[in-house]
Amino acid sequence: MFRKKSQSQAERLASWRSESLQRGGAADDGLAALLEELGAGFAVHKEGTVVEVGGGRLFVGPIDDGTTLSGWSPFEGSYDAAELAELLRRNLDPGLVWTSRSDVGGEEELGARFAVPLDGFERGAVLLALETMAASLGDAALAGRARDARNPPRGEAEEQRANARAAEAISVALDAVGLPSETDPERPGIWRVSTERGGVEAILRDTGESLMLMHELEYSRGEDDLETLRWLLGASDWGSARLGLALLPGGPGLFAAAAVPAHALEPQAVAWGMGELLLLADEYDRLAAG
Repeated sequence: MFRKKSQSQAERLASWRSESLQRGGAADDGLAALLEELGAGFAVHKEGTVVEVGGGRLFVGPIDDGTTLSGWSPFEGSYDAAELAELLRRNLDPGLVWTSRSDVGGEEELGARFAVPLDGFERGAVLLALETMAASLGDAALAGRARDARNPPRGEAEEQRANARAAEAISVALDAVGLPSETDPERPGIWRVSTERGGVEAILRDTGESLMLMHELEYSRGEDDLETLRWLLGASDWGSARLGLALLPGGPGLFAAAAVPAHALEPQAVAWGMGELLLLADEYDRLAAG
């Protein structure tokens, strides 16, 4: 008798999310209307939408059967090991945009990426992604218009209320997804989440805008080997999670990380972020062991 292969926790989270999603509205239609509202130059193609951002091009389109909206903008120039290590350290900044290395078009390129989960078309999440991407590419005007359209909380009192709502939503979402967690009594806005791989830190930005998920991996390669750093950035293009380096007391540490918009957090979004992180971590372990 053949045994059915058991699913990994990442796969089970993906299945839970897929069963919970309520599809409604096309991502491409919602994106075009939003870009028109922002006054951004763009063109819609069969493969996706090309947006003019900061004098460059941002390629945006749905992936994963329309359940994720992904964006990519290539960088110019070449980078040495020290510069690649710095990009990997920035990958742990608590935002929606990160750096990855892609060779999808046949030529190897570094670029900025974002990914946000879609349940229909999440206006606030997409605006936050566009704002963050525009800011990282030097387009302050587009970033400002996206921020105004997002209408974030203004003033300390509003920000505290938004942060409290996001914190409550995170606790509810973790419970709904079946991920045991406990808050850090000494660090407000941080949860320690238990997974089958070990602990994951869930860190809420003090503005309540996004939730950063981080899980430490086994790593001993340091920050000086160019090919290793290039590989880490290539692995950051496999899905909607990324790898990042941190300077720890014992030397460079490697983390798998994923950021989730938290303005209107639903359990499906937490399942998406945690599933993407665990999937990347599992694949990293498999390839590193080989």
